[in-house]
Parts: sequence; C-alpha cells; structure tokens
Amino acid sequence: MPGGTDLFGEGSVIAVDLPGHADGQFGLLFNRLERPLLYAVDVQWLLAALIENRTPGFPATLIAEDAAAIEPTSAMLRRFLSTGGEVMLCHDPAPTPYDLAPEVS
Repeated sequence: MPGGTDLFGEGSVIAVDLPGHADGQFGLLFNRLERPLLYAVDVQWLLAALIENRTPGFPATLIAEDAAAIEPTSAMLRRFLSTGGEVMLCHDPAPTPYDLAPEVS
C-alpha cells in the first residue's frame, strides 16, 4: 500500500489516501491483523464489483469528486487483495468476519 500516515507511530493503523469519490477521502489500513485489512470506505460499493473490475456507474460517477481517479484507486485495492490483504467497504451488505454478532432477544 503506497504512502499513508501512521496514526499512532507504531505501524498498527495507517491512513491511506483513496482519491476519487470524495475530496480528502482516506481509508484505514489495520496492519497488525493476521491478514492486513483495509477499510476502504466507499471507493466501490460492493467488494464483488471491485474484484470483478466493474466500473462504478450512475450515481457514483455523477457525485465523484474526481471520477478519473476511481480506477487507479480501485486498481491499488485489487493489488492489495492479490497480496493477501482484505478490503472492507462501508456499503457492501455481504457479511464479513468483522461484523458484530446480532443481539439475541
């Protein structure tokens, strides 16, 4: 993962620039997990779309701050995945190992 800002000075959480969707958007790279995890917010809305190299459509490209930066950012995330990292996106409804267990009534 290129660049980034070490938030605590010990390498566990890195803020990573994710240009395209919103001005100043960044994700959080959790480096010390068994598999590094990048919370990539809403670079893409679905992990499957990212993996399948689908171009975001309307309305995502309409509201993007820099639509031309979406593909290079997505490519960076695909490279991260190919090295064994995990990516989590905020709009993807698919369950992840990081979800909280539902409350039992």
